[in-house]
Amino acid sequence: MSSIHFIQHIFRILPPVLPIIALDFPYPLWKLGALVSIYYLGSGFGQTPMGILADRYDRRFILPPSIGVMGLGYAVFAIAPQLVSPDAAAFTLLGASFTLQFVLMGLGVLIAGVGASAIHPIGYPLVATNVSADRVGSAYGVWGSAAKIGDAAAPMSIAILILVVQWSDIFLLFGVVGLVYALGLFYAMSQAWFESRPADQRAAEAEDEDAEPTETTPDETASDRRHYVYPMVALLVFFVARAFSEKGLKTFLPTFLVVVYGYSFAFGSMTLTPESFANVYFTAVFLIAAFFQLLTGHLVDRHDHRTVLITFFITAAVVLVVLATGTLTPLLLLGVLLVLGAANWGWTPARDALMNDVTPPSREGRTFGYLHTISHLVSAMAPIIIGYVAEESSLQQSFLYLAAAMLIAVAAIGSLFSSRVYRPIDHESLTTPND
Repeated sequence: MSSIHFIQHIFRILPPVLPIIALDFPYPLWKLGALVSIYYLGSGFGQTPMGILADRYDRRFILPPSIGVMGLGYAVFAIAPQLVSPDAAAFTLLGASFTLQFVLMGLGVLIAGVGASAIHPIGYPLVATNVSADRVGSAYGVWGSAAKIGDAAAPMSIAILILVVQWSDIFLLFGVVGLVYALGLFYAMSQAWFESRPADQRAAEAEDEDAEPTETTPDETASDRRHYVYPMVALLVFFVARAFSEKGLKTFLPTFLVVVYGYSFAFGSMTLTPESFANVYFTAVFLIAAFFQLLTGHLVDRHDHRTVLITFFITAAVVLVVLATGTLTPLLLLGVLLVLGAANWGWTPARDALMNDVTPPSREGRTFGYLHTISHLVSAMAPIIIGYVAEESSLQQSFLYLAAAMLIAVAAIGSLFSSRVYRPIDHESLTTPND
């Protein structure tokens, strides 16, 4: 399961390749950025229907093909420039002309994004299904850690591969890897030791095998909105606020390190430029997050998930205030960023375990899909808003808005301590066999 999350994140290679693509094509920066936006739009819009499918059908028939589609999309993106003339016009929109070449490249990343949309709404339920209840937190820790390792590995793999092959060959390579991996994943998910069926399908097949009907009480969760509806509203606010702060931080943290600090170092004849310095520190942020998620998984298995989340988010908000108001030496800056990496990206096992507590097994896929779709689409404005604030005031001051978004997330999780908002329930106990 963790390899699935790793594959999704290491496949996010388009942003680090954009500077290279810009040398080959006369596209303005906003068009190159639009290619990234198209990928995330495909991923965002696809998560809800993928979640609905995951709650109805065997997930081994959905997830591996989706990863194969992700690989296929990258292959289309790679060969698009060779299929048509670079001067062939497709259409004009609001005064901007788009070539057929650009449209095909956009189609490729859209296909890849739709393929990637299956990972979250299918992956999270699969983790919970295949792990015992007392180890769910640890499992989500490994799952989340694999994603952060993928985030760190994506730009590193591009840095290495671009030394020996063209950018189009890199996308073709990733496309082939995606297709081969999809076949291997389907084989693994078909084994007897792996459970890929949704909860309703498992229950129906169990009834057929036992030849005795089971008595369910589905109205128990419907009669009290505090079991599912109200906590889902709180989690939606949390997801949106969190996604806003994350997208803003991921977009501008490297720029922040270059503009605000601009540190560079010389080692003999080699000089570490401010841009390289920023990337080294940025990589360190994700590496510490990968390590810390493993520790958080164990915390989640022993402590209240809400308490763990609030502790991490308050810590991250304080660190952002420090970055927004202080001036730090290189060593102290590294220490603060490591704390930020641990606090701002190390908490996800607690969120995933809390989602598992609140969501009925029959609605796992669609619930993850709804939350990720809405949060992705709403938070897509974060880079624009934070960029505008940075232009009007300063990049440091804009980080205070990210801290404020984190405090909104804290308030949303804090509301779940109120019995008026959330009343925990053991969903598994709602289905019991007749005596």
